[in-house]
Amino acid sequence: MKKKLRRRILSVITAIGMSTTLAIGFTACGGKTVSQTSGNTAGQKNNTRQVTDMAGRKVKVPDKVDKVASFGGPSYEMVMLLGQEKKIVLSMPISSKWAAKVYPDVKKISATTSFADPNVEDLINKKIDVVFFWDTPKPLNKMTSSGIPVVVTQKSTGNPDSAASFQKYIKQEVKVFGQVFGEDAVKAADEWCAYFDKKVKYVTSRTSKLSEAEKPKVYYVRGPDALSSHGRNSYTEWYVEMAGGVLVTKDSKQEMMTKPTMEEVLKWNPDVIFMGRVDNTKLILNDPKWSDVKAVKDNKVYVNPEGVAVWDYSSEGVLLLEYIAKVLHPDLFKDLDMRKEIKEYYSKFYHYNLTDNEADRILQHLPPES
Repeated sequence: MKKKLRRRILSVITAIGMSTTLAIGFTACGGKTVSQTSGNTAGQKNNTRQVTDMAGRKVKVPDKVDKVASFGGPSYEMVMLLGQEKKIVLSMPISSKWAAKVYPDVKKISATTSFADPNVEDLINKKIDVVFFWDTPKPLNKMTSSGIPVVVTQKSTGNPDSAASFQKYIKQEVKVFGQVFGEDAVKAADEWCAYFDKKVKYVTSRTSKLSEAEKPKVYYVRGPDALSSHGRNSYTEWYVEMAGGVLVTKDSKQEMMTKPTMEEVLKWNPDVIFMGRVDNTKLILNDPKWSDVKAVKDNKVYVNPEGVAVWDYSSEGVLLLEYIAKVLHPDLFKDLDMRKEIKEYYSKFYHYNLTDNEADRILQHLPPES
């Protein structure tokens, strides 16, 4: 009888133990705790963890994430940054030739042109564990209602409204990716956060002493056309501000993307123009409508460098911060060697050792030599 009683007690204890939620936590740069629970995700895996995405949504993801779809913004680059690139199964088209140079397996990743409204059946058939996406309601709801874990990494509204909040925000963005992938990625996210803080301090310790009169007016061409720009609460606004400039579109009605008129640009009369996501200055310099703008007259129109991803909305934005600071205030940053900075970044985070020539080509928005 005693043996039978012991067996029954043991069975009860075991059953309770199997159904208990396990809480495990890890943080990245002071990030939020991630909890592990028992559940089922899209019929694929039983053990799940909960992460909080950039929209504040609580999302259950598999305890072990092996296959992801990178759709939202620069998500493919963020995955690569954390050393998880082999887990990208599906992505928006990756046009960067530097991504293919640094990560040759990029060529094997399936690309889809329907990334803004993904095919749910395709995601299920490919056994995607997590989708990185925007906060676009309709496709987001379509995927989540099908049991697919979707982590929002880019928002259309509610973006950081100051340089200080941006610094926290961009680090949290990297941390979210780290939390999805687990321990090794969390450590890599920690390392990037520390690097980011160091570079921001280096730049702002000098630019914070500038008077308003010493800060050049900056117009930013987002592309593909010259009057598509980044405006209020965009990453670009804060990179320009921290670098010691004033983004002329910072008071735009719409967050992030904005479309000023030519009349507005002429009224602002920017001192410097930076061009992102285009590979030359012809949009501006070959258009007579821009000929009276001060930046054009002074020959201060610059095409952004571009590497594994566009610099204005990827982790490489920290390099864009330094680049803008160097262009706007060359006397303040005589010691800043952008070739050296790029080489250090690629070695440290992408584990790829650039030659001097390769770093120079990235600076000049040129692809790798064939």
